[in-house]
Amino acid sequence: MPLAYIESNIQNVTLSFYEGFINSLSYWYMNRIIIFMLLAATACSARQSAPRANHYLGLLRFPDITYHIYLTMEGAQPELINATFKADKFPLDTIYFHHDSLYFRMAEYFSEYHGVYQHETGRITGRWTGENHKQYPLEFIPVNPDTVSGLHPRTAPYRYKRPEAMRDGLLTDSASHQHVDLNIIDSLMQRITNRTYQDIHSVLIARNNHLIAEEYFYRFHHNYVYNIQSATKSIVSALTGIALARKEIKSIHDPLCTYMPAYKTLACNEPNRIITLQQLLTMNTGIPWDEQTYDYIDDRNSLVMASHEKDQFTYLLSLPRSKSAAPVFAYNSLNHTLMNAVLKHATKLNNKNELTRRILKPLGIEKYNLGETNPMGVIGDIGLRPRDMMKFGLLYLNNGQWNGQQLIPAEWVKESTATHIQPTATLGYGYFWWTRNFLWKEKTVSSFFAWGYGGQYIIVIPELKLNIVMSGSHWGTDPEKQMVNIVEDILVAVQ
Repeated sequence: MPLAYIESNIQNVTLSFYEGFINSLSYWYMNRIIIFMLLAATACSARQSAPRANHYLGLLRFPDITYHIYLTMEGAQPELINATFKADKFPLDTIYFHHDSLYFRMAEYFSEYHGVYQHETGRITGRWTGENHKQYPLEFIPVNPDTVSGLHPRTAPYRYKRPEAMRDGLLTDSASHQHVDLNIIDSLMQRITNRTYQDIHSVLIARNNHLIAEEYFYRFHHNYVYNIQSATKSIVSALTGIALARKEIKSIHDPLCTYMPAYKTLACNEPNRIITLQQLLTMNTGIPWDEQTYDYIDDRNSLVMASHEKDQFTYLLSLPRSKSAAPVFAYNSLNHTLMNAVLKHATKLNNKNELTRRILKPLGIEKYNLGETNPMGVIGDIGLRPRDMMKFGLLYLNNGQWNGQQLIPAEWVKESTATHIQPTATLGYGYFWWTRNFLWKEKTVSSFFAWGYGGQYIIVIPELKLNIVMSGSHWGTDPEKQMVNIVEDILVAVQ
């Protein structure tokens, strides 16, 4: 075999070997490179489609308020919660987090948000577009949910402290000096903190005219003005007593007809002409009404039905009256607005001026919300701070006297807070005041209280010189719900 042929074959075999080796090596590397690229792409995709944290907090700053917005992505889909004061879910139409983009929309508030996840900082930055297309910057920062104030009643352990003296007309003292057991008060506050008692925003306790406990939960504080809801009725009761003392109203036995000239045809007709002011105040006008069986979001609630009417007085006075030999209690918030209309006519003052001059200013109440005048020309529920609610309770504890001045006749305080009708086995009703007995050291003690929807209470127990104020968002139409247990806890502490 010629040497040249052999050399040529050897060269060809060698070349084939090297080519095969190189091809195999290239194939191996190419596979590894492709796998690496796929893994990198998957990791990048995963990194882009999901944020590094599951909990974020954003501060949305408007000119008059800063909203604390909590974003959680632990569930099947993201959730947005308004934690400005107490956790409430936003009514979202749409929310998603996809490819580093966060978007949500609330059609009810004409608002939407576009944000982008920043890998370098771990934050989500974007802009909130509100009504009139105004835009506000909103950045979400990763947080530990346990430290987010507003999601929980407290983010720190409870420690009793004597209420601060604020030169607002309230005297303060320690609980022990007023013979109230601190350990039991501590236990009560812990039960609120661990949510044994639900949705409590504030608890204030006064003994012997001294504020001895003042606690706020979630993000609420002493300067926050609450809508006290139907606790307003008890303030209207006080205004009625003042108008009687001034002879602006002759008698609570006067017919409603006398004080409703704008509705004379309806108020003075055959079925309604016998309705008296006392019947308004004690909720037994004979007009069929059900405001307590169903909640205020239920269309079967009588007040909800009336709210759809242009003129609620016309609607109310057009309803047929029930005939009964004995008075029938029917809790009716329109009785309160009717009484405001009576006072407006009798005093020749609009309700806001009357209330400010005769109650708020004399009590040194400087921050409040009197709401809007409704279509019938009167105001409804008002807003007060808890310490100012306490002032009103102390005014009644002291038989209508404040700083030596008799603001409300003592006789009216006594009469209006006495039980005139018995709605249930445990509850009584006076003139826009609820009444109830409690057990203290195996002895029965009487109380009267103002109650507003959601857990707004001004409670007075005269025999123990005890006042309790509460605010909250514990919605329901039962005035005893949860309140009774809390008062009973406090009574155990009273020595």
